[in-house]
Amino acid sequence: MSWRSYRTALITLVAIASMVACLVFTVARLLEVENDLRTEDTHTNLWQITQTQYEATLFAESLAREAAGEPFSDPEQAPDFRIAILISRLSVLLEGPQGRLVEQFGQLGDLKRAYLQLTLAEPLVREHLVPQAALQMRGEARTLAQDLRDVANKVMLLNREQGAAKRSMYLRVVFESLAFVIGIVLSASFLLLRLFKGVHEATQAKRLLRQEQELSDLVINNISNQGIIIFDEQLSCLLWNPGMEGLLGLNPDNTVGHNLQSLAPIFAKPNIVRSLTEAIYGTSAILEDEGHSPEGQERCLEINCFPLHIAERRLGIAFIRDITEQWAARKQAERQNFDLEIKVQQRTAALLQAERRLIAAIETAPDGFAAFDWTGKLLFANEKIRSAEPVMVWCAEEMTLSIFLRCFAMCEGADERLLARDDQFEDIELDLLIRADQWAHLSVATVDGGTIFVRLTDISGYKQAARALQSALDRERETTGAYRNFVSMVSHQFRTPLAILDSSAQRILRRGQAMTEEELVVRVQRIRSATKRLTRLVESVLNAAKLDAGRMELNPASCNLVDLVWDICERQRELSSHAEIRFDAPGASVQVYCDSMLIEQVVINLLSNAVKYSGENPVVEVKIWMDGSRAFCSVRDWGIGIPADELSRIFDRFYRARTATGIAGTGIGLNFAQKIMHLHGGEIQVESYEAAGSLFTFDLPTSNVDQSQQAA
Repeated sequence: MSWRSYRTALITLVAIASMVACLVFTVARLLEVENDLRTEDTHTNLWQITQTQYEATLFAESLAREAAGEPFSDPEQAPDFRIAILISRLSVLLEGPQGRLVEQFGQLGDLKRAYLQLTLAEPLVREHLVPQAALQMRGEARTLAQDLRDVANKVMLLNREQGAAKRSMYLRVVFESLAFVIGIVLSASFLLLRLFKGVHEATQAKRLLRQEQELSDLVINNISNQGIIIFDEQLSCLLWNPGMEGLLGLNPDNTVGHNLQSLAPIFAKPNIVRSLTEAIYGTSAILEDEGHSPEGQERCLEINCFPLHIAERRLGIAFIRDITEQWAARKQAERQNFDLEIKVQQRTAALLQAERRLIAAIETAPDGFAAFDWTGKLLFANEKIRSAEPVMVWCAEEMTLSIFLRCFAMCEGADERLLARDDQFEDIELDLLIRADQWAHLSVATVDGGTIFVRLTDISGYKQAARALQSALDRERETTGAYRNFVSMVSHQFRTPLAILDSSAQRILRRGQAMTEEELVVRVQRIRSATKRLTRLVESVLNAAKLDAGRMELNPASCNLVDLVWDICERQRELSSHAEIRFDAPGASVQVYCDSMLIEQVVINLLSNAVKYSGENPVVEVKIWMDGSRAFCSVRDWGIGIPADELSRIFDRFYRARTATGIAGTGIGLNFAQKIMHLHGGEIQVESYEAAGSLFTFDLPTSNVDQSQQAA
């Protein structure tokens, strides 16, 4: 091809490239504008930052009020509520697109440290803060608010700069697009001119091609060191040069016009026939044939098959040359390489087997393992450590040791070593709370050679066992203390009636016949009262023991609840003549299905407690009513009451409210009554206010025909 043809082709390619470039740049600029229009509005980022600043200011104000000792009328004004809202706002700010915007200003690290400090300080805020700690925390909150204010100002300035830049960019895109369109029109016009000129040049090229074909035939026939054949679609020989005569011993007079497969055995081989046929249809091929020369010696021929188009005919051309020397040398090298490859494969197989064993051991290990080089680059990590919750959430990018350690920086138990720079790695041993009830032990160790090994072990079971053991020890201490208090109380309660019995008996012995009948009656009444008190104490202890041992039997039957409670009220009036006991019940009988003996113990306990804890002139109201298939009984008094913070423990064994200090009792009665109601499938409900009295209510199922038959 002449220089003129090269220049023409080059100009054409430049025109096509110019048109394509104009199209590409026009589309790219339009896509850039469209992508810029879809970017997130800066006002949204500014709103999120200012909201976080506002929450930081509210938190600082709540801490100031906490330090001043001011009460909070609204729980949402308290520091524990405000810090939870601030942490939530700050977490959204750091994790969303606003985090990338803050990082652009170089303040992302400060906000992350503030987030970590707030997360660690949240448990302290939920407890009672001392004024000094509250003021110190208030200063840090105000600093955070000022940082957020600076970020908001920078976002506003950035918004203004971006707005001006966008307007300038849109105008530039319009002019650039116009220039690109003009370039496309000019390139297309030039290509049309070249098309018309190319048609004219193609006609002249056909004439020159025929001349070149005649010249190539002359050249081919004069090549003697390489065989050349040309063939058609039927594999008929069209050209057989003298070089082929030297390779196969056949002259052109006996080959042209004949089928190649019938001329020589080499052309009858399937792979060579296939290559020659494919060359006709445009597929080139290079192959070697190992055989024998006409003299019977081993040799190797290289056959290169190419498609050939002459005068609009599909032909094929093959170049054949003798490469016996190269073939023999290659065979020798292949044998040597084969022996070497066998040795290499044996060594490689041994290394791969050892590596597979090591990887399998690490992959199947219950702990997470990872290895990093001295720069912090990841060398290996098993699936256990990759799927760990903080790593899976934060390590979306390529994992390095610094990124891996920062994933655990916000976990409970973390310290500043997890935030060290990339060139300051050190050995670490930490117990971290990954999430609720999931603990992990993180260890980082550097070995010889600078390799850093990381191990992540799940210790949730150990932590749970430790907590369970601690809880059991705490319960054991509480139980021991309760029994110690109970023994002390019972010994005190027994000592008083025994002292009364002893003093009365001594009085009777000393006075003897000199005692009057009235004085004797008083002494005997004191003895009986002390005896009854001892009996009640013993019965309480025995009933509690029966319940603990599971020997308390339930014998339900139908009974009239009104009569049962009325009899108990009458007996209590006899024992407590100074008390006013009011009884309110329906006129008709209220039949219930229960163990009357046990329910009597419940009513006696509630009624006697109401009288005992109501002062010198007790007033007690006992009420019975029906509601559906349940009968209800309540005992109300206006005595000393129970503090609100002790209501949840009033039914615990041996527990007595602080308002009962100085009043005789063991703390067993209410526990015993509640367990009796549990045996009946019910429960005693209590409402009480300190110094305003108490209301105890229990319910029982009403009696029906089936229950009566079962009782019978």
